[in-house]
This record gives sequence, C-alpha cells and structure tokens, in this order.
Amino acid sequence: MRRHLIVPALLALALASACTATEPRAGSSRGGPAPPAVAEVTVGGVRAHLEALQRIADEHGGTRVVGSPGYEASVDHVVQVLRDAGYEVRTLPVDAPTFEQRSPTVLDRVSPSPQTWSDDVDLRAMLFSPSADVRARVTPAEGGCDPTDLDGFPTGDVALLQPGPCLRREQVLNAQAAGASAVVFPYADTAPGRPVRPTLLSPDGIEIPALSVTPEVGAALVAVGGAAPTVRIRVDAVSGWARAESVIAQTTGGDPHRVVMLGAHLDSVMDGPGINDNGSGVAIVLEIARWLSTRDAEATVRFALWAGEEEGLYGSRAYVAGLSDAETEAIAAYLDLDMMASPNFVRYLIADAQTDVDAAAGDERIRRLFSAYFDDRGLEVEPVETYGGADHGAFSQAGIPVGGLFAGALEGKTPDQAELQGGVAGEPMDPCYHQACDRLENVSDVAIEQFAAAYVAVLSELAGVG
Repeated sequence: MRRHLIVPALLALALASACTATEPRAGSSRGGPAPPAVAEVTVGGVRAHLEALQRIADEHGGTRVVGSPGYEASVDHVVQVLRDAGYEVRTLPVDAPTFEQRSPTVLDRVSPSPQTWSDDVDLRAMLFSPSADVRARVTPAEGGCDPTDLDGFPTGDVALLQPGPCLRREQVLNAQAAGASAVVFPYADTAPGRPVRPTLLSPDGIEIPALSVTPEVGAALVAVGGAAPTVRIRVDAVSGWARAESVIAQTTGGDPHRVVMLGAHLDSVMDGPGINDNGSGVAIVLEIARWLSTRDAEATVRFALWAGEEEGLYGSRAYVAGLSDAETEAIAAYLDLDMMASPNFVRYLIADAQTDVDAAAGDERIRRLFSAYFDDRGLEVEPVETYGGADHGAFSQAGIPVGGLFAGALEGKTPDQAELQGGVAGEPMDPCYHQACDRLENVSDVAIEQFAAAYVAVLSELAGVG
C-alpha cells in the first residue's frame, strides 16, 4: 500500500487498457481440468503462495517492483496458479513509471556543524525525484498544498515541508513554482533506521530533487540560534516508463450482469520483496480463487492482481478507465486486499466517504457484513478513512461499491487499540513497511487467518457462493 491516509490523484491517467487473453485450457466449464478441491482457505495455503513470492524476490535482486524481472516472474507465477485452478486468465497491459537509483543519495549539512547522513538509514530520494546536485540554505515553510502557501519563499533555498493532507507531488510542484531548489519532507512515523520512499506519482514535470528523511534529520535541519543550515543534496537517479501487466481471472458461471471483484496489487516497492505489502493480499486472493474453483456462485466472481499500485495505482486506474458504462454497472462490489498480515495488526475496516448515494449504500452494506463477521466472533474492528489511497479508489470514484480490511502500516498502535485488539501499544503496526525486511518472517499468521476467513464470508454473501 502506498499509504493508508493520503489523497488520491485527481487528474485522470491516460493509460493503455488493451487486454490480451491466454487460451483457456480444455476440460471443464471453467476453462481447464478440474483442480484439486480446496476445502477451506487456510494459513498454510496462503503461506505457500507467500513462500513462492519470497523465492521470486530472492532470485531477482530482492524486489518485485514494476519494470523488474521480479515483477515479471510474479505475473508468470500468479497466471499459472490461476490457470491450474481452471480459470480463464487474461492480462491487462499498462504503462507505469519506473525509477532507478544509480548511486547513494547524499544529504550533508555543510554549516553550521557539518554532518553527513546516510542513504537508506536516514533518508531516501522519493520515487521519480530527478538527478541534481544542490548546495543551498534550508528554509522551513508551512503547508505547500496551496500555491499561495509558498508566496515569498526565498528563491534557490531548500524547502523543509511537513507532509501535508495533499499529495507530495502537489507540494513539490508548488515549491518548484515558488523557486525552491529542492524539497525535504520529515516523516514522523518513520521507524528508526528505515526511512520511507513516497511516490511523486510520475516523473513528468518534476524538476527539483525531493527527499524523505527521518524526524531526527528534519529536526537537525531547523535553524539553531538564528543560523539557518546550509546543505548539499545530490540525487543520482533515472526515471522512465515500462509496460507492465495486471492479471484478471473470473468464473465462467454466475450472472454476468452481477460481478463481485476481489483485487490486490501484485507489485512490491523497489526497496524490498513486499511480502506483507502486498504479497499477503495476493496470497489470500489466490487461495480464495482455488477455494472457489470447485464451488458455484450466483454472481460472476472476478479476481484482479494489479500492476503499478506503489507508483500511483496505475493498473487499477487503467482497468476502470477502460470499462464501458455497462461493464461498470455490472460490478456490484469491489473488495480490496492490501496489507493483510501486519505483525502488530489492527483490524481496520475501510470506511471512505462516498458521494454517490447508491454506491454509499453498497459501501455500508459491505462494512456491515465485515463488522457482523467479527462481531459474531467477539473481535473488534475499527473504521478508517483511507481517502482512496489503494486500488479501491478508482472503483469508488466510478460509483462502484467498495470495501475491505487493512492491517496497518507505520502507524503506532494506540493503548486503546492494544487493549481492544491485542498487540503492543506504541509500536508500529508494520515496522518493515516498504523495507527490505518485509519478508516471510514479517507476517502474522493470526492476521492471515482472521482476514482470509472474513473475506471468504463476505464474498460468499455478496456473490451467493454455495
């Protein structure tokens, strides 16, 4: 997940939406030979998929980021799993931006009191930051989400901005227009020694470097005794575009005019293998697909594994943009699975605001179904507004009812959450969020068991699974 509390892009993305379909395998009504029965979705079954994704990352430089061999191998793997379960499978090509860092990013305080910070420990260049070598004074600024926030900003200075309620891209473009030579964002929820790498969504139009730093570095860049620090920032990176594929599979039975979708993003970030974010969602989708393959459903059930979520929801946006009015109308519900197994998890229930009256009623029904499932088991859930910051966002904007669960990212668990839901207060829900340590040992089997079972129950109700 890119973040769970961000505002989605407001500009439409003009992306390719052509589809290519694999030939169905002969032998069953679902396009292939009858698969072995899966009596129920189990932690062991989900973990088998996670192990496969971990192996893929280990064999391809530790990442499954879009544009990498690790991502292509991930696509091949999930296509094979779904075809072996008897589904008709097609791929949806989309152009997504890529980012490669060619050497470590430099951030030095030149004066006063020279200090050097380390890439990947204290700071990271944001996705799609351009290359640059800047030496300038640091000036803190307020806001940045509105262009007028930076009126009078000293031309050529480095802007120290707090991450705002808008997109980081908007803040960087506004700082750039105001004459800033670079932007530095301190992230308060950063785990020690594990800076995050937020996305600027696209390299287009970004001309100044942008860094994410730990709160300690941010504090060290504030003027002390009236002396504003001077820093050197050097970014050596290249951005580009690559063709990636989302994977779509669906049942051949069920009402084609009533479609229930389950979706999860297949890509990881560039800095790690992405086993919780979002191998966990992918693995549960695959195991639910295997479970459903020998059952009947009143509705058509469609599974989607998205490309380019971490860069800016490219795969899901392309898919929704390519739907006809009739195809959009046919989708009764979209359930998103993103970060299902955070080790210090909270049972968050997606509860985004919805302006479309009919879609809002559908959203509410989905929330009631998830809540009822957990209530029946004496388990607490907590609603959370995600502002469409994951793949459900495009569906919601199209007026399609959406919902799902989320296990938490870098947010520290509150004492109330720990009392009601267990876990450790004050610790991040996922300390390995967007890091190299997001590996198999970073996932919670308890969360997998609870979340997977909840999705099975809600899907069964929405799709009429017998």
